[in-house]
Amino acid sequence: MATINNGQIALTGGVINLAEKASPKVVEAFSRESCTEGLFSHDYDWTGVRTVRVYSVDDLPLNDYNQTKVDGTSRFGTLVELGDTVQEMTVNQDKAFNGIIDKANNTSVLMIKAAGKVLSRQMKNVVVPYVDKFRLGVLAAGSGLTKGSGALSKTDIIEKIMTGNAAMSNELVPDTGRVMFIGYTEAIKLKLADQVVGIDKLGEESIVNGVCGKIDKCQVRIVPDSYMPQVDVSATSTPSMKAVKFMIVKTGVALAPKKIETYRVVSNSYIVDGSIVQGRLLHDCFVLQKKNKGIYVYTEA
Repeated sequence: MATINNGQIALTGGVINLAEKASPKVVEAFSRESCTEGLFSHDYDWTGVRTVRVYSVDDLPLNDYNQTKVDGTSRFGTLVELGDTVQEMTVNQDKAFNGIIDKANNTSVLMIKAAGKVLSRQMKNVVVPYVDKFRLGVLAAGSGLTKGSGALSKTDIIEKIMTGNAAMSNELVPDTGRVMFIGYTEAIKLKLADQVVGIDKLGEESIVNGVCGKIDKCQVRIVPDSYMPQVDVSATSTPSMKAVKFMIVKTGVALAPKKIETYRVVSNSYIVDGSIVQGRLLHDCFVLQKKNKGIYVYTEA
């Protein structure tokens, strides 16, 4: 049951504003495109299944070849059983939304709540930010290189980034396809760093404007501070959560399957005289255990 008070209709889940004279323009909330698309491997097929098992073969030890052996045993060294590792991944994140746009209320606000626009707005303002934050949290938690910690300054931030890149390279992670995520507040120090201010004009503009600039061959993606996750840095059973200052990710070290993406506008439903805006996203994110050294995390002290 709805109640009208001072030009508003109060409904379960929110309030619909009914102005006697309304502008046909909707004041849009600020939004941004996804910052994590393009990071993930597509080597595995999730069609028709929610669980995928990934098998990886263990490495064999390298022996000295013994050319002098004549006792019938192998000159190649001790024969060992080739081991393997199995990683099982099940998609569990099942999210949905469900909203009503009543025909009478829609007319009262000069049709500015058109269902299609509502759906588009929901995707930009709610779904995309949620997915990005979730993925960044999983990537940080799955890092195999949580090495650096401490405050960052404009005098040492470039060195700290290069140190992270070096740690990944020392683990034989390819130096191509690396992406660094950093929050806007910490990125101020990056923009003011002497090494950045001194680079060529194109590079300077890329970093300062938060476009896809590069530092030490690493693509920079500057994101809202709220996107940067916290990670458990404790080596014990007692969690010690620390805020991530920046994170370097090698593309292809993780999977981000989307099993179901249902976004629709239901019209002429017997439930309501109007439209229903619905959405469902069955998704998840997994770091491949054999490739977790492809994620470097630098946290607060």
